[in-house]
Amino acid sequence: MPFAVETLGVVQNDTMPTHAIPTDPAHSPLEAEYTAIAAGACSEGPRGTVRFAVSTDDVAAGKGDLFVALGLARALHADGWGVALWPIERWAEEVPADTAVLVSMIESFVPGLVPAGTALVAWVRNWTAQWASLPYLDEFDSVWTSSGIARDAVAEHRSGPVEVVPIAVDADLFSPLEDVPRSDRAVTTVNFWGVRRRVQDVLQAVRPSEPIVWFAANAEHVESSPGVELRPMVSYFALPEVYRAAAFVVDDVIAPAAEFGTLNSRLFESLASGALPVTDCALGLDELGLSDVPVYDDAASLERALAMPEAERTTLVDRLRTVVSARHTYAARASQVGPVLDAVVASARGRSGARAPMLRWATLLREELRATAAERDVHRSGVEAINERLIASESAAAGFDAARRAAETERDDIARRYDGLTHSFEYRTLHKATQVARRALRR
Repeated sequence: MPFAVETLGVVQNDTMPTHAIPTDPAHSPLEAEYTAIAAGACSEGPRGTVRFAVSTDDVAAGKGDLFVALGLARALHADGWGVALWPIERWAEEVPADTAVLVSMIESFVPGLVPAGTALVAWVRNWTAQWASLPYLDEFDSVWTSSGIARDAVAEHRSGPVEVVPIAVDADLFSPLEDVPRSDRAVTTVNFWGVRRRVQDVLQAVRPSEPIVWFAANAEHVESSPGVELRPMVSYFALPEVYRAAAFVVDDVIAPAAEFGTLNSRLFESLASGALPVTDCALGLDELGLSDVPVYDDAASLERALAMPEAERTTLVDRLRTVVSARHTYAARASQVGPVLDAVVASARGRSGARAPMLRWATLLREELRATAAERDVHRSGVEAINERLIASESAAAGFDAARRAAETERDDIARRYDGLTHSFEYRTLHKATQVARRALRR
């Protein structure tokens, strides 16, 4: 498919040389299917409806919890489940009674408005310590974690079992294409959300043979460096084309995830697309069967990883991709959790009514606090915007005053020089001579 690419500052069309990364990657045709799930078009199924409590149902927002939920939802729908989303703006509402299972993707979701007859699942993908500290953890019928270390940490605070269910990849969305040339360059899709990432310090110092192409949210607020080519964040549905064109994908695991070895989707998505991830977290790789993924801890080790010969890289990617295809797709996850969902649905059928009054109260209070915080942030951002305009106005006014004072000084200096000139002996002599000459001409 023709598209424009940038190669060493030159834009070409229709062909992609070995060092090019697409500047405007095309979206996957599966975007429409994901968008339909997010819009609620797939909420019915013979096995019941699974709703996912997520931060947003906007697929353009780029939220990780949303795409993990949609990935599993798509696979569950293929297995006969109805699937839908329960975004954060609806958390103060009663969850629909037709919900067979509510899967919470975020630790701040309080399930007090979930019907007693709806099975509850907590998917601890990240922020393990926060999940483990929840006083209502036993309210969930099933708890899944992304690593064995996280499972053990959560199990200390829960009376029921905890299962390991790592996140995965949609192999239909992320896959290599034989007719797409692969470059020898590295990319990273680590986003900047206002909190500095560990990888930023490494990217400030790294000097690979060609700059790492960094597709980042809020790229305008990320400092540039000679080893990095900054570009704006791309859509989730454009990532497959980015990864298909890259040789390496530089990963960064946030500290709360690295502590428990709960690794990123980027790890699976890059391998599924045929690119080699290079991560900064070794913990958790062995459990996934991916212990040979290169790991860096500074600029020098990252440069060494990116200098891996092509033949060695290709062999390693092929082997690791086989592991991902066999063990870490959402189809595999759906097969794993399907019996669990059936069991918790059957168990929940015997319950009726509402959750405990204290839990319902806590839910409403939590959402009231969330709304208050959101309103506060809106007001604060408004005040900050006004302050920025005032600062700009004051700066402009100060500039105007400075220009006015400079003009006045120049005017006064000219006036002084003029006054001194008109009172000088030379000027008076010339002035008198001019007057005599004019009178002579009038005669």
